[in-house]
Amino acid sequence: MTGIVIDLRHFLKSAVARIFGRYAVGSVISAVVSEVTLLTCYGLKLLSPQGASIAAWAVGSVVNYSLSRWWAWGRRGRPKPLRELLPFWLTSVVGLLFSSWATGVADGMAQRMFTTDGPRVVFVGAVFLGTYGLLFFAKFAFFHYFVFADTGSEPAEGAGTGEDEEEAARRRSRSQVPTTTRE
Repeated sequence: MTGIVIDLRHFLKSAVARIFGRYAVGSVISAVVSEVTLLTCYGLKLLSPQGASIAAWAVGSVVNYSLSRWWAWGRRGRPKPLRELLPFWLTSVVGLLFSSWATGVADGMAQRMFTTDGPRVVFVGAVFLGTYGLLFFAKFAFFHYFVFADTGSEPAEGAGTGEDEEEAARRRSRSQVPTTTRE
């Protein structure tokens, strides 16, 4: 039992756990932005279910890409088009197609199930959110092991590690001093 606890503590302190936590928070933020966009566009009858899904996807994807690349994986500078941009946006388009199809089906079902707009909008919104929930873990694995995986070029020192600048500078400085002269 103690081996499991020690392994869990080790995992929770690992880079993968930290990145996953940041990815999860970024995904929640993106989901909230997307959901508000969907409910506004669909609930106010500004767009069809599929149109509202596309608008929500567009807004949420930009937020998700920015938070994933910059905050979760600590990438800075110009993105690599074939390594980062293309795979990220392809997975986003798959999510768009899946959510658009699902919200269209949900709208058809909701028209038969509910007589008022309130429950219909909530049902379609829940289906939209559920589609992204299904894709969450698969996208994390794909992003972590392919899109934002280290390919020999290191991210900026301390990027994405939660390490502040002072700590990074102290660690760099100590590693440049011979061990015989350290305190």
